[in-house]
Order: sequence, then C-alpha cells, then structure tokens
Amino acid sequence: MANYSQIDIPFDARYTCLFCGEPSSDVVNIPFSVDDINKAPHEPLSVPTCTECQLVVKKARCQSIHQYRNAVKAALTRKYQKALSIGSNWTEQELQESEFEGAAFEGFKRSAWMMYTIAKERINYSGWPLSLDGVPLAADEEAGGFKFDGTEFVSVEHAIEHYIKTFHLDAILLPELVKYLGKDKFGYAVRVSRLYLNVSAAERTQIVADIVERQA
Repeated sequence: MANYSQIDIPFDARYTCLFCGEPSSDVVNIPFSVDDINKAPHEPLSVPTCTECQLVVKKARCQSIHQYRNAVKAALTRKYQKALSIGSNWTEQELQESEFEGAAFEGFKRSAWMMYTIAKERINYSGWPLSLDGVPLAADEEAGGFKFDGTEFVSVEHAIEHYIKTFHLDAILLPELVKYLGKDKFGYAVRVSRLYLNVSAAERTQIVADIVERQA
C-alpha cells in the first residue's frame, strides 16, 4: 500500500510517534482502510508511529486522525492498566519507604514508579498541532476527553472502566454514582465505590439513593 502525503512534523518531533511520543519506527496511513477514505473529514495522510501504536491503528476502523488518536489512547490505557494503577494505589514516597522483602518485591519497589510514569506519559501525550502542507487540520469536534488523577482518558466512561478494573469495583455502582453525581465528583464516586465491593441489587439501589440525597 502506497503511503499518503506525510503530515507536517516539527523539527523537534522528528522520529517521534504521533500517538504516544515514543521513537517512531515506521509510518501508517490514515485512514488505514481504503474503504474509509471517502468518509474521512480530511485528506488521506500518513503519520509517524511506533510499532505498538501502528498495530492498534491497523485494527481500528476509524476515519479521522482524531478518532485514531482516541483508539490508540484507549488501547494503551487498557493494556497498561496495571502500571497506571500503581499511581492510584501509591505515591512515589510511599513506594520508597515501603518495607517490601524478597527479590521480587525489591524489584517492584525499584521499577514500579518508573513503569507508572512511562505509561502515564505515553497515554497523556498530545502530540503537536496537526497540519498537512502547512494547512491546519480541522479541530476534533467530538473531543470529550476526561482527566482525573493526572491521567487523560478518552471519556469519563473509559475512566469508569479503568477504575473498576483497578480497584475491582462493582461494575454497576460506580457508573450509577457518576451518572447521578456528575463527573465533577468522580473522585468521590470512586471513594464510595471502594467501600462497597460486594453488594446486592437492593443494597446498590439504597447506596445510590443515600449518596444522592446527601449531595442534594
């Protein structure tokens, strides 16, 4: 497959993956499927990418570069959920002062924060202003990202998915709390959900009702 015109790349971003900021190893066509070219809101283009992000692009069925960015961000967030959870469960100082014993725990203690930092930086990477032959691409009209605890998620729904996995939360309780409390109280919804990990349907309904009443 022939490559399309390459997106404009600033000098200091040469050899950088557009999606995650890691060193690029190749370029990938956007949209990747020729069947989606007529659906794309911009001219077909090629972008620099690392091997990992390129695999995500090739599997996604998207039309715009913005949609592909979201697809990659979502895929990386899911893949590195355990690394991201380190920052949700520890601070760097707590890890340094922890009293882990044994070779495996000592190895975790040394590398855990670095793993978390690298994962977060890749997922939060915003790239550079997009243009083709000097003409800026249209902004993403569907942008609806959500940032919480230092990590940028594709959406609040994706953040809910991440924290359910991170803390093994009730899969219905957290979405319900966020629905009624709003995303501005996302942290509070997570804290409440961590208190009630195993609840019946009746208990869940009562918890949501009680919390909503308190916040009224």
